[in-house]
Amino acid sequence: MNFMKRAFLGITRKKGKSLILLAVIFILGNLISGAIAIQQATGNVESTIKERLGTAAIVDMDYKAWDTMSEEELEALELEELGVDLIEQIGELPYVKYYDYSMTTWMGSESIEPYQEELNEEEAVMYEEYEDNIPFILKGINYAPVIDFEEGKGELADGRVFTEEEIENGTSVAIISQKLAEQNNLEVGDTFTLLNAVYEYSEETGEETVLDSRDIVLEVIGLFDPQSGKEETESKEEDSDMFLMEDIDYQNTVYVPNAIISAEEQYYWEVYAEDDPEIAEMLEEETMEYYMPIYYLNNPEDIEPFEEEVAPLLPELYTVISASDQYDDISGPMESMSTLSKYVLLVAVIATVLITGLVVLLFLRDRKRELGIYLSLGEKRGKVVGQILIEVIVVAFVGITLSLFTGNLLAGQVSDTIMKADDTQEESYEEVIYYEGIETNLTAEDVMDSYEVSLNSSYVLGFYGIGLLTILISTIIPLIYIVRLNPKKILM
Repeated sequence: MNFMKRAFLGITRKKGKSLILLAVIFILGNLISGAIAIQQATGNVESTIKERLGTAAIVDMDYKAWDTMSEEELEALELEELGVDLIEQIGELPYVKYYDYSMTTWMGSESIEPYQEELNEEEAVMYEEYEDNIPFILKGINYAPVIDFEEGKGELADGRVFTEEEIENGTSVAIISQKLAEQNNLEVGDTFTLLNAVYEYSEETGEETVLDSRDIVLEVIGLFDPQSGKEETESKEEDSDMFLMEDIDYQNTVYVPNAIISAEEQYYWEVYAEDDPEIAEMLEEETMEYYMPIYYLNNPEDIEPFEEEVAPLLPELYTVISASDQYDDISGPMESMSTLSKYVLLVAVIATVLITGLVVLLFLRDRKRELGIYLSLGEKRGKVVGQILIEVIVVAFVGITLSLFTGNLLAGQVSDTIMKADDTQEESYEEVIYYEGIETNLTAEDVMDSYEVSLNSSYVLGFYGIGLLTILISTIIPLIYIVRLNPKKILM
């Protein structure tokens, strides 16, 4: 009789033993299936969230390292500034899609009014304190097409962006929000005036007096509309105040070439230097230009090699901070589940190998006479081994298939329990996080929403691959037993 036919007859005739083996594989298969499902789900969350976080990276002070330094170390520390040459050198790396570096300052105005939402009385008081008489944010630009527009934070609604010549020459041109323009009846081609006032604070009276001031006349070359923030404000009512301030700030942002801000900062310090010899001496030694660089990489996978290549180039206490670093701060439940699933998978595989191997071996010992007869009749050991393999694999395939679905359901239940039990992260579900100057508007709740245990082709193939490979390994001990059988001793 063909050994394959004998294998299927062995399964059907010995239903009790087949059901016991099926039950063992089904139970252990559930553990393997659940662990693999959680592994894949947490892996998908990480890739999805990091994709949402984007590829932005900035170079800034490592304030965590700063906080750990002793007073002696701080006194001996000589900080270096990030020079334009180094910023541009980093920008030439192959990982960088485009980059910009900018100066930022705040200005007032006596000729135009800042944009404000329709605020209630409490919000109006809060905003009045918040704006502090300098409601306009001047954001310097070196990348002429404007990175905020390239990345979808804003969209050019009218007019144009800067030209390279305007950036290089520091031409007095600006791009403002459409709402700010509407509030002040401004159009593309019009001019408006901002006020750079230098204040002196009196500790005795607690009041500020104007030391000097000068006007900045800018021509409107473009109008923009914000493209992010509105949806978050509508969907997260508890964060509406914060999003309101963010939206007002952006509506009152004025994009200008860096050189304009540099000139105004220089003027600001020169006014102070008139009565302060130390500041005057400082101005002779250095210019007051402090740039914040931001780099957008080609894809999220470039962040790690980018950080490794940039780190040796940076002055002491500077570091690369990327948007994807935020994932580590809000992925507590994901990390817990990922770690747990790794241990469960390892234990389940080892248990499957040992338990299934022992069960098959015990069953074969009861069939020792049957196997001895096959061998004594001239059946090749390879075919006897093949018969046992087929019997085990067929039963294992049924058990693995059943556990594929139940293990997936089990993984979903376990995941929900772990996430609900994570009290440390629960408080931050509704908090929007701004990571070290990179705005992401991502919450821990967004991470949870991205987590989903589901059946997909990669999960199914991975589970069948690991499951069947584990079963094959578990039959090594029984196969050794068959190979060592001596038919003469068995039949004596």
